[in-house]
Amino acid sequence: MCSDVQRWPQTERVWHQFERLDLVMERTGVDRLRAAREDRGKALAEARDRCLACLVERRCAFLLAGGDPAAIMAICPNAAFLRQCRKDDPASS
Repeated sequence: MCSDVQRWPQTERVWHQFERLDLVMERTGVDRLRAAREDRGKALAEARDRCLACLVERRCAFLLAGGDPAAIMAICPNAAFLRQCRKDDPASS
């Protein structure tokens, strides 16, 4: 029997990108609850869409492995959203 991943090869890519965005949010100090609530969830959905279409996916993975949040933010198309949702941002409390 075929698994879902075999029938829909994009499925695995989508889940990997979602995991990557979750890791980016963790490493850059994003408050996940704040991110989920932003614009009633629409902002996070748009961030996930941008992540799926990202042209620097490999560079992102490399930087995540190195653990440098500033370098990640410098290349991430979601940087503005991530900054807006940081735990230490008093303007978004």
